[in-house]
Amino acid sequence: MKMTEFENVKSMTYLEYCDYLQGKYGVGRADYMTRAFNKNNKVSRTSDGLIAHHKAEDKMILLSTKEVAENCPYEWQLKENIVYCDYLEHLLLHVLICKYPSQNKHPLADVGIGGVVDFIVPELNDLYSGWISKQPWRINCHRIVIEDRAVYLEILKMFIAYLQEERGIEDKEILHTSYNEQFGGWSRKQNAKLYAEIDSLWE
Repeated sequence: MKMTEFENVKSMTYLEYCDYLQGKYGVGRADYMTRAFNKNNKVSRTSDGLIAHHKAEDKMILLSTKEVAENCPYEWQLKENIVYCDYLEHLLLHVLICKYPSQNKHPLADVGIGGVVDFIVPELNDLYSGWISKQPWRINCHRIVIEDRAVYLEILKMFIAYLQEERGIEDKEILHTSYNEQFGGWSRKQNAKLYAEIDSLWE
């Protein structure tokens, strides 16, 4: 996502942005899961640099996992409820979920925030600090966003404002994360320069 596009979409609600992205990329090529709640590989568009996001993630977390999905309505897995996005668009989707959770969300689900802190930000921190994946599908997805580091920081600025204003969180280290550190091939020390930039976004 380029900065000009980000400026045009940053004020949308979560559902408005889902509709926008479905207009941009189309709905799912297939249902995300079969009736037996197994992943359907036909839904994938990583060859285009895009990942598949469940629109209903404003209601429940981890809908791409069988254990969660099979305890939720199957219609949440239908292709019309799948949104394609690049990595930065996926990050923005989760920030908007934080800001605009569904009124019908699961009472125990803290929607949006885990996707940001536990999954998307750790990987993008590594990417924008120089990590190069060896996985072909990830390479495709990273190639689409590698030049848009400034957009990444702007989306994080939105998220930090949410943390401060809505959650009362002031712990900067919540975003000092690395996806690859757990595998031993990277260290958060290699992300130190980026962390300093992210820290400067806190007011």
